[in-house]
Amino acid sequence: MEVLAPQSGEKILDLCSGTGRVASWIAQAVGKEGEVVGMDISKRMVEVAKRRYGGLKKVVFLHKDVTKPWQYQNYFDGIFTSLAIHELPEKKRLGALEHSFRALKKKGRMVIADFNPQVSGIRKTIRLAFFKLFERDNLNFFSFDQNELLKKVGFEWIETLPVLSGMFQITLARRPID
Repeated sequence: MEVLAPQSGEKILDLCSGTGRVASWIAQAVGKEGEVVGMDISKRMVEVAKRRYGGLKKVVFLHKDVTKPWQYQNYFDGIFTSLAIHELPEKKRLGALEHSFRALKKKGRMVIADFNPQVSGIRKTIRLAFFKLFERDNLNFFSFDQNELLKKVGFEWIETLPVLSGMFQITLARRPID
């Protein structure tokens, strides 16, 4: 969340928000003048989020398939997603990133915290074992070039930071002014 750096009064989307924990942290940062929208495909997760954090002002949780068009256009100052992009079907990742791009205001930013699809050596072996055990449907993530896809949808100034010896990465991408 530090990379996203939400500010007072901003509108932030927590994409694939799960139980809403991160959305609650973002809500503290944006304050009473800000707004947080948590969006998740799992109805159960949205129900949990509403039960836990539904009392927070200016926080809304929506049950929505993030790979399908959203109502938001040029609306959010920032978007945060954590350990979710690898869960999306390969053919639908582009659509989710396109919707994210359109939902951001000019100069808006998106932060993606997820597995690093480009690891090598022993880290690749460990990650492959993990995916074979727990993420069998997402093995195609190994060939996923996230930064190229971000450029393709229009993001600029893309910076990727390795985390935990490169097993994970945090990517910051900005929507250009024009």
